[in-house]
Amino acid sequence: MTDLASTIGEVLGSLPDRSWPDEKLLTACRGGDQRAWEALIVKYQNLVYSIPYRYGATPEDAADIFQAVWMDLYQELPHLRNAEALRSWLATVAGRRSLRWKRNLQRRGEVDLPDEDRDEPENAAPLAPEVMAELERDQAVRDAIANLPVRCRELVELLFLTDPPISYGEAAARFGLATGSIGFIRGRCIRKLQKSLEELGLRPS
Repeated sequence: MTDLASTIGEVLGSLPDRSWPDEKLLTACRGGDQRAWEALIVKYQNLVYSIPYRYGATPEDAADIFQAVWMDLYQELPHLRNAEALRSWLATVAGRRSLRWKRNLQRRGEVDLPDEDRDEPENAAPLAPEVMAELERDQAVRDAIANLPVRCRELVELLFLTDPPISYGEAAARFGLATGSIGFIRGRCIRKLQKSLEELGLRPS
């Protein structure tokens, strides 16, 4: 039984997850590792989904754009060697596909576009620099949360990312802890998150 548990632990420990650096995930994806591809999508799904919503896409249209962006990445994978550019690449492609979607609506008379959005998507700058900076900061925060120890990550996600956020009592029940201990653990986890953000060059506001 001990050998089996050890083997399971080794296997689980080898699975790629969203805490892996982009370079490692991209290398594994190029090697045909489906689990790495799934981990990459999980890591950046919020970033990619958020962009079509900024353009007013419906959930169905946003899902279509989301899928198209990942198909674009799959085709670009052999050529995308700068892992540090992945986040910006995804945001740019999602922005251009979102703009193309909106222009198609305009052609059908379903929406009116401002003049600055009437250029061809390939020539347009679909996201203002300040918007890109905001998106990249949001993604950096998600990356920092993903790098927290498991219990801290789960607690932060439950308290801050769940909609609506759950109460301390509900969180305590999830973890099998006393309600009074959640505030202490939360504070410790927030300090770890702040340290992680500072290491990424971000100062929490």
